[in-house]
Amino acid sequence: MKTLKKNLKALALFLFIVMVFASCRDGKEGEAIDDDSDSNTEQLKNASATDDDSGEIKSKPPQESNTSIVEEDNDATSPDAMEGNTAAITLDCDYFSKHPNTVLKDNPEAPVDYIIPCVARIDGKLTIEPGVVIAFKQGAGIDFYAKSSFKMNGTAEKPIVLTGKEKIKGFWWGVRTESNSITNAMSYVTIDYAGGGLKAALKINNEKSSVKLEHCTFSNSKEYGMITKRGVDKDVHNIVMNNCNFTKNKIPVHTDASRLRLFNGSNKFSGNEKDYIHLEGGTMRGDATWAKLDVPYFLQNNFTIKEGVFTVAPGAEIIMSSQKWIHVSEEASLLMIGTPEAPIKFRGERDIAGFWQQINVKSSSPLNEMGHVIIENAGRTTKKPNGAVFFERSRFLNIHDVIFRNCFEYGITVQDAAQSNLKYANLSLDNTPKLFSDWSGKEIVAPEKP
Repeated sequence: MKTLKKNLKALALFLFIVMVFASCRDGKEGEAIDDDSDSNTEQLKNASATDDDSGEIKSKPPQESNTSIVEEDNDATSPDAMEGNTAAITLDCDYFSKHPNTVLKDNPEAPVDYIIPCVARIDGKLTIEPGVVIAFKQGAGIDFYAKSSFKMNGTAEKPIVLTGKEKIKGFWWGVRTESNSITNAMSYVTIDYAGGGLKAALKINNEKSSVKLEHCTFSNSKEYGMITKRGVDKDVHNIVMNNCNFTKNKIPVHTDASRLRLFNGSNKFSGNEKDYIHLEGGTMRGDATWAKLDVPYFLQNNFTIKEGVFTVAPGAEIIMSSQKWIHVSEEASLLMIGTPEAPIKFRGERDIAGFWQQINVKSSSPLNEMGHVIIENAGRTTKKPNGAVFFERSRFLNIHDVIFRNCFEYGITVQDAAQSNLKYANLSLDNTPKLFSDWSGKEIVAPEKP
């Protein structure tokens, strides 16, 4: 009996050990199955939906964004498209504030490199490289603030183009600058289909703004190709413009008389709805030239030549607004000398005698000369004196080969004939009643020549 009990105990112990061993083995195999299951789940999340010919499941490459930011020299950054991507890069409204030193590069594969959806404020530096094309959404534009600077230097082979997403005049706002950085430059840049809310393709917004414009085209603006209204101090040449073309705009340029240094004869202004330079009046200080252009100047208000030598080039044409005048002050000199082949011409906006007033010479400079000039539609109709040219007491003027055409009453009014230093020759009247009057508006005989 004792022997049987021992054998049963031994059997029970053996069975217990077997059960424990089996339980441990099951637990390990269960852990292995769980690990494989997690691995397979992760693999499926990253796998392609189809297998390739080898039967292996290929993982998707990580999702890439359309652009990245590339570090340039001098802490500059530039948006960089994926290789082979021909889609335009959209620059959000806050892009330039986040990247104050931006370089925009040409993607040779993309017809349009960038899209700007709003009026982008620039407070830092912006460089646009040759070949870049930027399309602006409706009402969008670029606004350079006082502390900003910009370089847009294209080439003849790779111009920079700023245009609207749709080819509609005034579709986008335009480019405005208040920056006074002397490094600002635009060369071989075309600004097309702008002039919406800004009323110009390019607006230079204050007297200290600086920019050098060369070989630029301003076209299809709803209003003006360029606006620069405010005056400048003497000897300031902070806006330089050479070999630029203004065409298919409503009016090419709106500026004031103090900005005449812009116009050097190398630029083209024809082919617009209204072919003239919209010239506000003002005061000119320092030497300057009214250059001959391919369109007339339209002087909207009175113009004073305060000091310096003021030259009107042969062939220049000036349209005068109603009842406006030109005044040459004591410290200025006037050289208004045309040629028989290229006379200088002043005329009224309308072909009406007395439509505008006069050219008043108050200067005693021995340089003062008017020759080969045609003066039309001048003379006061309600006030005295009323000549097309005023010559004040004890001053100097050499006037010759001048035609007074359709003027109201007199060609020249002399304040004091006895004391005048007036030299004259070959003065002609065409539909103008009389040649000389005194300050009270009465006719006088020809003054004695000095």
